[in-house]
Amino acid sequence: MDAQEALQRLDAHITDIGIDIAQLNDMMLLDEDIDARIASLDASRARLVAMRSSTALSSRSIQRYAFICAISRIPTEYADFGEELPDNDGDASPATAEEVARALVALDLHNRSATSFVNRVAAILTRGPELSMNIPLAPGEMLPAALHTLNQGALWACLLGGGANPDLEDRMRNQYQEERLDESETHDVRKALTPEAKCLWFLCKKFFFSLSIANKDGECYQWKDEEFEFCYLYRMYMGRLFVFDSEFADPSFTRARIPRALEVYSHQNSHIARTLKGLWGWGEIRVGQLGFKSERYEYIIPTCLTFPACPKVAKLEASLPPWEKHAIVTDMSMKGNCTFILTPVGTVMAGDIDWFTGRKGRAYVGPIEEENKHLFHPVAVPAGFVPDHIMHLQGPRPLHSGTVILSMGDRQMISGSNMYGQLGLGHKNEMSGFVNLPFRVDQIMTEACGFNVFLSGHQLLFAGEVPHHIAHLGLLPQFSKDDICLTPTPLRFPERVKGFFASNQYLIWVTEGQTHFQLGWGYSTSVIPFEAAAFLESILGVFFCDASGQWSWDDALYGSGKLDEMNLFKGHFRQFRIHTTDVDP
Repeated sequence: MDAQEALQRLDAHITDIGIDIAQLNDMMLLDEDIDARIASLDASRARLVAMRSSTALSSRSIQRYAFICAISRIPTEYADFGEELPDNDGDASPATAEEVARALVALDLHNRSATSFVNRVAAILTRGPELSMNIPLAPGEMLPAALHTLNQGALWACLLGGGANPDLEDRMRNQYQEERLDESETHDVRKALTPEAKCLWFLCKKFFFSLSIANKDGECYQWKDEEFEFCYLYRMYMGRLFVFDSEFADPSFTRARIPRALEVYSHQNSHIARTLKGLWGWGEIRVGQLGFKSERYEYIIPTCLTFPACPKVAKLEASLPPWEKHAIVTDMSMKGNCTFILTPVGTVMAGDIDWFTGRKGRAYVGPIEEENKHLFHPVAVPAGFVPDHIMHLQGPRPLHSGTVILSMGDRQMISGSNMYGQLGLGHKNEMSGFVNLPFRVDQIMTEACGFNVFLSGHQLLFAGEVPHHIAHLGLLPQFSKDDICLTPTPLRFPERVKGFFASNQYLIWVTEGQTHFQLGWGYSTSVIPFEAAAFLESILGVFFCDASGQWSWDDALYGSGKLDEMNLFKGHFRQFRIHTTDVDP
């Protein structure tokens, strides 16, 4: 009941009381009981008129004043939010809830609305208000069928689907507002994430509790297209997936039309959800990384993925019960324009990272027919090799397909771009399918093209074309810039390395209490006086994050100082994790 409706009901009660008083006066009865009743009604009308003549009140305030008029104080255990209502009459002795309830029930009221209202007040005083959390149940008693008694996942989904704004701190709204230049765009994020829509989360304790738990335990993914200036975001909690796409004319969080999801794999604006009823994909498919035929930049709605070119996988999926189709996936990776799905009967791949060269994915699956290049295909591995883990590194340029390592226990196989011998196989031959890896790899440490750095035990092994920063630092004493290293060679650091990151542009390594930063074209090394866990490449510069989450910039390049998170993320950025290592000097 809103404030306007409450005030209208008060007006009606005032009018009814006035009519009752007039009728009693016209009867000219001298009975003392009637006189007492007239006095009581006069007092009630005076209080109601005083309430009505005051400024407009919220429904919550009207409820408070109504209770104040009824009793001097309500015990705090009956208040939904735990507040204590003040005592306006200092001389009156406090009454118990039971006494007030009995007094209200004993009133001889004739107006139907007034009787209903008093009965409801008496019920609340007797049993307490209707609670939204921690409802005590007697043996055999069931929860009432109401919105606030739903489990928190369903309640969160109802509110978000009803237009509630989950961005309470306006992070996304402010960030998007700073970057939009044309405020006349119809898909302005501010039109969907309005401040008024936040109020729904505060209607009761459980509504806000459901949002807090969803933010803590749920998943959130955000991607922004820097060229076309639109953003995509999804939130998922307890299998309910809601997506937000600023490309639509009326953007809002919309429930994805898929079965309840167990997890979602994403790369930029392409997504695959593993659900109880199979795999569902949506977003940009560019060159078929979702297993569909498409033109570049085509966008599809959530669609169930199929495997017509993978008979073993299709047969396995058909044999699974309707609500156990998720068992088809043991691991998955989406990088660049390529998707790998590991299943109990083998690994399949879709997409075409090498589409600029026209190789049509031969590095992973071997030759394929032109008309079927958009489908999922089995990767080319020896018979009986069914991997259970994948390491997939996408190079920064489309020309280079990156590196993929499949593991089956202790056995590993590798494939990918080998133009500079970066796979460490001792040659630069073009790959067609996967081959046995002659050395152990625990992690791929690079985000580069032309070379790889592998973590193997307590060593960092280099393979490929030697870049400027590695040659300048003397980490490969036997090689110079642009030399080709065909066999894995350890990098030589003067002290123990606790973290490492390498790309064509940056080289970062963490030692005891310090982080060393070398630009690919620079001749001096910057030293940051803490152990960084991540770094960020922004239009404002390069920033480093310590273990506490505080971001600082490199004082050797950009001066010194610290930024709060809101200022830091206003521009376009890419964030990278510095991989944890334990490398011997």
